[in-house]
Amino acid sequence: MRASIALSLALLLLAPAAHADAIDDLAPGAWYQIPNSKMRDVCPPNEPAYDWHFHCQNVTAAWNGGAVDTTRGRLLLWGGGHADYKGNEIYAFDFAALTWSLVWGPTPDAQIPSGGTHETYDDGNPGSRHTYSGLAYVPTTDSLLTMGGSLWQSGSYSGATWAFSFGDGKWSRKADEGESDSFGDPSVFDPVSGHVFRRANRRMQEYDPVADTYTGRAESNGGFWASNVSAALDPEARLMVIVGDGRVDLYHLDTDKYEQDVAITGANAQDLFGGSSPGIDFDPAQKKFVLWHGGLDVYTFDPVAKSFEKHAGSGDDPGAVTTSGGVFGRFRFIPSRNVFARVNDVDEDVFVFRLAPGKGTPVTPPPPGSGGNGGGSGNGGASSGGTVGTGAAASAAPSDDSGCGCRQARDSRTPTHGIALFALAATLLRRRRRLRHHFR
Repeated sequence: MRASIALSLALLLLAPAAHADAIDDLAPGAWYQIPNSKMRDVCPPNEPAYDWHFHCQNVTAAWNGGAVDTTRGRLLLWGGGHADYKGNEIYAFDFAALTWSLVWGPTPDAQIPSGGTHETYDDGNPGSRHTYSGLAYVPTTDSLLTMGGSLWQSGSYSGATWAFSFGDGKWSRKADEGESDSFGDPSVFDPVSGHVFRRANRRMQEYDPVADTYTGRAESNGGFWASNVSAALDPEARLMVIVGDGRVDLYHLDTDKYEQDVAITGANAQDLFGGSSPGIDFDPAQKKFVLWHGGLDVYTFDPVAKSFEKHAGSGDDPGAVTTSGGVFGRFRFIPSRNVFARVNDVDEDVFVFRLAPGKGTPVTPPPPGSGGNGGGSGNGGASSGGTVGTGAAASAAPSDDSGCGCRQARDSRTPTHGIALFALAATLLRRRRRLRHHFR
């Protein structure tokens, strides 16, 4: 009996722990401001040659997006580019620990070429770029995928595909897309096919991250050019919704049909969001496309009725969108917490919004040694991430809203608690064997 109790205790301790924080108690329709959650606190420190800690504000301010690491329950941010920021580091906000960390990078300043356009820095890692809505997390390969963008320093197009593997903490360049001749081309991961669908300027593209191949899909009629856009996917309906630059486009994955600038019943995208990119993501539980573009109110989009519906929000006010071009991928649904997260500025806290009841399904952290905790080069003086603190220098005012035109660190969720629990379980199992021997 005592052996059975010991095993039960071990299994209980090894089970995912409940969050038990203010997000769990968040009512449907309400916003919550997560205290002490400013990204600036984990930006790399300044060096004599470059003010990393100051210019990192452009990871959010200058046409950059994000993606959700569904394996670990965190929001990933990556970007810089053009004349705004040379840093290529990856940031993550963990929705269990409620902390920021610097997951990887940046490339040391001495290995960043000066002048011109550089797809690859001297250390072999990708050059900084405006990422717009071109980021996607691929769970099947446990990687962050980036496509296209506006490169540091000249702002030229990138036609490259890069993947950061969280398993070994390294970047690798993949097959070039070959169709990128515009800014702001959005990407979405399709869990049904395991592929990434990307709207380039001249056509849709389907990318297989395992085979590392592109397949051309629906062609445009004169070009899809629209830089300030965001996109989301309903995997069951096989529908990609692209919103921004004052219009709504629809792409049907199964029929390979692209509908450009669809007619909207009632208030349209221009009326609601102007020429900016609103935040958009799909809630698979509610089966709704949810959008946000500042303030307490959120919107849902019905692709059948082709109309938007306003939902009055309450609670902590997330404020106005102050970043260049709009929100891009910095408004995302976090399944592990059943909330939508918004990141607007490095000197503002993270806000979350709950549309419907439920606490989400907590994720089980990967085993020790995974999660992008090393591999690849980094700024030797950069912050190690971890728990956020008190903030730093104030952000400079963002540029206009017209479109670009133009150390490696430990993850804050190093699972030392998991090691302790496994050790406890092993101890209990040894005791069980001794008890069995005693009662023979």
